[in-house]
Amino acid sequence: MKSVKATPGAQRLIESLRNMGYECNTAIADLIDNSIAAGASEIHVEIFSQQGLRPPAIVIADNGRGMDREAMHEAMRFGAFQEYSADDLGKYGLGLKTASLSQCRTLTVSSKPKAARDKRPRRNYMRWDIDYVYGTDDWDLLAPSANELEPWEMEALNHDVARDNGTVVLWTGLEEALPLLSAHEVRAREKFLAMLIDEVAEHLRMVFHRFMQGTVRGRRKLNVYVCGEKLDPWDPFCRDEKTRELEIASLPVNVPRTDGSASVENVTVSPFVLPREDEFSSREAWKDASGIRNWNQQQGFYFYRNNRLLQAGGWSWLRAVDEHTKLLRVAVDFSRDLDRAFAINITKMRARIPAEIRDRVVSQVSTWAKTARERYDRKPLGGRSPIVRASTTVTATQTRRGGETPPSITVGPLVFLQNNAPGLRLTIAEGSRGQIKVLVPRNHELASAMFSAGKGDSSELRRLCVAAISVLEAVYERRMQIDRIPIAALKKALLRQL
Repeated sequence: MKSVKATPGAQRLIESLRNMGYECNTAIADLIDNSIAAGASEIHVEIFSQQGLRPPAIVIADNGRGMDREAMHEAMRFGAFQEYSADDLGKYGLGLKTASLSQCRTLTVSSKPKAARDKRPRRNYMRWDIDYVYGTDDWDLLAPSANELEPWEMEALNHDVARDNGTVVLWTGLEEALPLLSAHEVRAREKFLAMLIDEVAEHLRMVFHRFMQGTVRGRRKLNVYVCGEKLDPWDPFCRDEKTRELEIASLPVNVPRTDGSASVENVTVSPFVLPREDEFSSREAWKDASGIRNWNQQQGFYFYRNNRLLQAGGWSWLRAVDEHTKLLRVAVDFSRDLDRAFAINITKMRARIPAEIRDRVVSQVSTWAKTARERYDRKPLGGRSPIVRASTTVTATQTRRGGETPPSITVGPLVFLQNNAPGLRLTIAEGSRGQIKVLVPRNHELASAMFSAGKGDSSELRRLCVAAISVLEAVYERRMQIDRIPIAALKKALLRQL
């Protein structure tokens, strides 16, 4: 039978591949997969906003094995051929290109392989330029020489971490995906840059926490830096705290082969019930454990493919998110042989429970959820309501300094007391006779408005505003029940001032 070549149009296909659903943080994570596969122990992510004539740019640099010219040419090819090992993080040979071009119009890569005996390695440069591809509608890579690059490009592509060997990826032309990095107003530009740096850092310390902890067998401990700051790994299961690990389940899943046979791969399911707020070692540890999306949305399954976190939280349509089960998090570990069963796509951002083990997982989750709810509902030591932390109870000894009665202000049923506790957190407790006592740390930004203001309408109005803020903060942090808010009293006091 005759065959006819059907080479895809470069412009239309690349435009389609640029819209795979990546966000900036997930695209960067996809490139870090390549760095890990190359044996890197140190990875640097640099993010720059517009600075004078220098355009916004993102750099991902590593100290991995690096590539010679031939290997680099293959890596830059769409659908690059690669023999993946059982523990590799890659999948389709598309990640470097699709992830990068989802964010930028120009992808430039420099790489330098490890030195071999009697051979001095060279650094090579290659580039995908979307505008050039659209102009030719062909699959042409550019291979710039060092003297054809801008000085700032050379500086970025010769990152210190890859000086001896390694790979550097440079993204430019970010105006479509990240327009605020080149905003006209400096303040807007820098505000967005700070937010983006924070989002990327939080995502990476979560996705690669096992590699950063050095717990992945056969892999070197990974150090990741974002804009010069070394990241601390974020363990979703808080195993340094009083977390309770429940019985681990190993569930077999059939893997069909191309020859019609099948093998069996095991899925490891590890449930954890995290401590309540009052059981954490510190307020900071509890707050950090809440994760990127906060406690309720971080409950659920954590899918790991070859120790790389794909999805953090959510119940995969097996149950609804529930405040009473927010302490339950479940690690689900599987190998790349189960990619089809878990419906892993190019972006590697989500997974689902295979139908074959779905009923068993549902049954076990119900049991684990009951355990998590029991821990959530258990009263802290001293018999206090879970809504009020032990440290928020107000006593005469806690609120006195040098024998003097601390300043206090009463607004309806709200009683504000200044205290000398460390930190900047307003705390709240339900007192006797329907009163609600609010402790305001001496260093809190609202303390001066509360206790140093003189008499008069404006001072009273400021105090009422502080009262409202403190109540809202307590409700937001779930330290106060909604039906306890003294709305009527606050409204009446406020109306007197208006």
